[in-house]
Amino acid sequence: TDYHELLDNREKERDTARKDWGTIETIKELKEGYISVIVHEISKMMIKHNAIVVMEDLNFGFKRGRFKIEKQVYQKLEEKLIKKLNYLILKEKENYETSGLYKALQLTNKFESFKKLGKQSGFLFYVPPEYTSKIDPTTGFVNLFKTKYENVNKAKTFFKNFENISYNADKDYFEFEVKEYSLFNSKADNTRQEWVICTNGSRIKNFKNSNKNNHWDNEEIVLSDEFKKLFKEYGIEYKEDLKNGILSQNEKTFFEKLLNLFKYTVQMRNSITNSETDYLISPVMNNKGEFYDSRKAGDDLPKDADANGAYHIAKKGLWVLNQINAYEGADWKKLKLAISIKEWLQFAQARGEGDNGAKHNNIKPQ
Repeated sequence: TDYHELLDNREKERDTARKDWGTIETIKELKEGYISVIVHEISKMMIKHNAIVVMEDLNFGFKRGRFKIEKQVYQKLEEKLIKKLNYLILKEKENYETSGLYKALQLTNKFESFKKLGKQSGFLFYVPPEYTSKIDPTTGFVNLFKTKYENVNKAKTFFKNFENISYNADKDYFEFEVKEYSLFNSKADNTRQEWVICTNGSRIKNFKNSNKNNHWDNEEIVLSDEFKKLFKEYGIEYKEDLKNGILSQNEKTFFEKLLNLFKYTVQMRNSITNSETDYLISPVMNNKGEFYDSRKAGDDLPKDADANGAYHIAKKGLWVLNQINAYEGADWKKLKLAISIKEWLQFAQARGEGDNGAKHNNIKPQ
């Protein structure tokens, strides 16, 4: 049953639903059915794969903001899942099989309230959502650059912080070499410092189009071509000593345009409103000599932006399991399950090396 389509159809009848209690009841039943199916499938997968469940640790207000009102089922899903796993019996199992009638499982604690959940309820774990969707699964690169234009001097400092800026004639793209990522953002402290940002491929530019009554519009830009146009416009010979050529400029407009182009270079998520187009592309080459592109991903890597978020939520769950397995203390209440941004980036970047990270992490996107 395509519950998403059914709910969409019901949303179109909201005005009627407010006046017709019968329709409201139908929507409620659809939601209940939708949640029940998901909870049952998750339960079966846990038994089959001997798995934990990892969910984003979001406050209630933020959850409501992520969904349309008529589809706000996320918290109800959590509650029903916890209650189901608190005393799990699968009808399709034989009575004496694991999770059968006489061998029920208790995989979560009794549900009292969301405030009392903390970071764990049995086999259910909560992890923070930061840097899980816009991250390269093959290298762990995340965009920590601050690309908003303020003034010429700050823009010059920004580009001066690169070890080198050059044009790669063989690849036909520009390379921004980073030796100390912390120079651009303190969040990068104690994480991988060396990166080479490349203007590989194209990006989707979303903007308000004055020719269309300021409605949102989009266009695809080929990064390297746009950089070449800008350098040509300001008489910069990009094939030689490009960094000094950039730093010799003093015009506000030049640095506004250059920072804007760099912003698109490190824009990993590219989507078109009201369309199926929503992909990730990395500006950093991985150990296989490839730039991760979700449109070309194999079976072991996320194939779209949403899947990438789920994939990295799972990776944070792997970090949690590692903490549990490595814990040697006697007091389990002292076990730290909260992962900081630095710990997460260190983990994602270290385990992202080689084989696209998938085999090292033993994770497949579901």
